[in-house]
Amino acid sequence: MQLYKKINQAIDEGYASQALTKLTEVAKRFPTDIDAYMLMGRANAALGRHPEAIESYRKATEIAPDNPDIRHQYGSALHKGGEFDEALLEFERVLYKKPDHFYALRHKTSTLSDLGREEDAYKAFLQLQQLAQSIQLDTNKSLAIAISGSRFSPKIISAEESIAAMEAHIAESTERSFKRAGYFQLGRLYNHLKQYDNAFDAYLKGKEVDPYEWDPELHSERIDQLIDCWRTEDEIPFANAKGIDGSRLIFIVGMMRSGTSLTEQMLAQVKEIVPGGEMNAVSRTIPKKEIHKLKFTQRYPLNRELYTQQRLNKMAKNAMQGFNEVHPHFSVTDKQPFNYAFVPLIAHMFPGCKFIHCVRDELDCCLSNFTQAFARPHPQTQNLHWLGRYYADYERTMRAWHDIPEVDMIDLRYEDLVADPEGQSKRVLNFLEREWTEDILEFHKSKRTVNTASRDQVRQEIYTSSVKKYTPYEHRLDDLKAGIAEGRARPHGGHTNQSSS
Repeated sequence: MQLYKKINQAIDEGYASQALTKLTEVAKRFPTDIDAYMLMGRANAALGRHPEAIESYRKATEIAPDNPDIRHQYGSALHKGGEFDEALLEFERVLYKKPDHFYALRHKTSTLSDLGREEDAYKAFLQLQQLAQSIQLDTNKSLAIAISGSRFSPKIISAEESIAAMEAHIAESTERSFKRAGYFQLGRLYNHLKQYDNAFDAYLKGKEVDPYEWDPELHSERIDQLIDCWRTEDEIPFANAKGIDGSRLIFIVGMMRSGTSLTEQMLAQVKEIVPGGEMNAVSRTIPKKEIHKLKFTQRYPLNRELYTQQRLNKMAKNAMQGFNEVHPHFSVTDKQPFNYAFVPLIAHMFPGCKFIHCVRDELDCCLSNFTQAFARPHPQTQNLHWLGRYYADYERTMRAWHDIPEVDMIDLRYEDLVADPEGQSKRVLNFLEREWTEDILEFHKSKRTVNTASRDQVRQEIYTSSVKKYTPYEHRLDDLKAGIAEGRARPHGGHTNQSSS
């Protein structure tokens, strides 16, 4: 259908929100249209709305329960949403019906790895290799096998062997997601071998696979408007949502790769604190009148006139439903890093809530963003100059929020936390008015699954090897430094609060 072709294209180009609006209309008119639900799943996943993506694919499986490809997509959505046990069950169902389903077996391998079941994962990988001998392999599937094997490198498979396997197929692959994942795995393995220039070149090639667009100046203008909206002193103060007690909500914010996952995993060991992971409960409530022009980005609360008492009440009530689903009574953490842009809004939506702002060395933080293969597009990480500009904007945003009386926030430096985990965790627990126990330092023994880029780190004891990790790459970071300096030197302010374009 021509409509679905256009919707697919819209999702690819970063307009998933608009695609969802149209797909919702189609699904209402044609409630048994499998393609509509499959596309809704894809659009929701592109927006990081994993629960909605899972629900969309689930509906598709109800319509066609015996279709292994649809059930495989459902399993993939569960996997991306951190529902690893349920995802594994779906992949097993696919393989029971169709034992030679290549991608279901491959996803079974990665899911077992994510569950920490390394021995079972490696057995599944060997089954994948055995299956490959009995089917016709194209370059894409050969690369997919090599990428799966690289997850066991260098612990089980040597780095050199994995590198050779991926480089044998990566240049000819036509599957963008595999090429991108392959280059980032090459970067990781070259880094392990201390071949830093080869590693950096691999990361650059990974970025070139999907050349996303980003306008750093337009983003800076949005940040000007955001700060003006919430910090202007001569305006009537914003109201607080009525009937809402936010004192049990803990928001962990900051740049991606700044220690938010580690912080949440430590707090998850505290009695009556339940981790919510990276939630989108707040961002979903931002009015659609907040128009934005940058692709793959969220709406920001820029227009002061929109946030009336009535609207804040409604936004808070709707968002609280999401937190209540995590737990209706205990404290809930939300470690969505991008909530840093919503800090004053959140403070007015949930009076009494607390913020933990995770801070990390700027070069380490930005390099970690640049060298990470994120599941969703983050175009500001596409090149180092853009990333530097983005970091400078993030930095001044958080500086502005510290001046707002309603914001109850503590800074937690990653370097301080790994150097003195006991002292820093006690400081954070004192801020949260909670009792400290040694369980907090045993976070790595937790059976809880983490579905972010930091999932491997939080399974290990505190380590300091990620401090000054940029050092061997510093000679390649001139564009990053220039971007940070340019962003800091840029004149700010002077925007009105009436426009959000």
